[in-house]
Amino acid sequence: MSSKLKESKREAARFFVVGSPIGNLEDISFRAVRILSEVDRIFCEDTRRSLKLLNHLKISKPLESCPYFKEEEKATRLLECLRKGESVAFLSDAGMPGFSDPGNRLVRHCREQGFGVEVIGGVSALTSFLAGLTFELTEFHFYGFLPPKSSGRKKFWTSESLILPCVFLESTHRLESSLELIAELRPDLELCLAKELSKVSEAFFQGSAKELLDTIPSWKGEWIGLARRGSP
Repeated sequence: MSSKLKESKREAARFFVVGSPIGNLEDISFRAVRILSEVDRIFCEDTRRSLKLLNHLKISKPLESCPYFKEEEKATRLLECLRKGESVAFLSDAGMPGFSDPGNRLVRHCREQGFGVEVIGGVSALTSFLAGLTFELTEFHFYGFLPPKSSGRKKFWTSESLILPCVFLESTHRLESSLELIAELRPDLELCLAKELSKVSEAFFQGSAKELLDTIPSWKGEWIGLARRGSP
């Protein structure tokens, strides 16, 4: 293969990081639909989740699984595709790749090898949550998912290095126990929690940990929260 042909293939090959809906399948941009329709193949965190979206959009493309724990391994396969001149998109399960989801390692390998990377913006649980708050938030620290073990969460909430206000994610299976821990260790905090953003069951709750334990009717759903110092 001539160097000219190799170069033309490299120029044609692009990697697209595509934002996907976090719940409501209508929350996808026209640009994202176009890119998904045009690429040669799609890497995705979970083929089952992505297939649901693609079927909804009536898009049929070769899919390759790329979960978080295989991202480094799959980067080799991605580079193989790009070297052949293919264009590839990546979809995480929901929202923007790289935001508590895989994607960053793929981007790093592509850029290190000189391939173009294009981010196709979309819905983010973080920005959707901030837009639904009842107060303006000029600054915050994002911590991602809280530690899975109770001992880790206890250390988190009592750490002197904890920066407030802070935004965090929590599992549906641990939220109640997390609130019980906060009520015990940090009763001074005011919390705002939201679940199932963009879905019909979307809901926001605000108050102390104790108040939320008494008012939240169900722990089912995907949760994001904010903690800040309460009013004196």
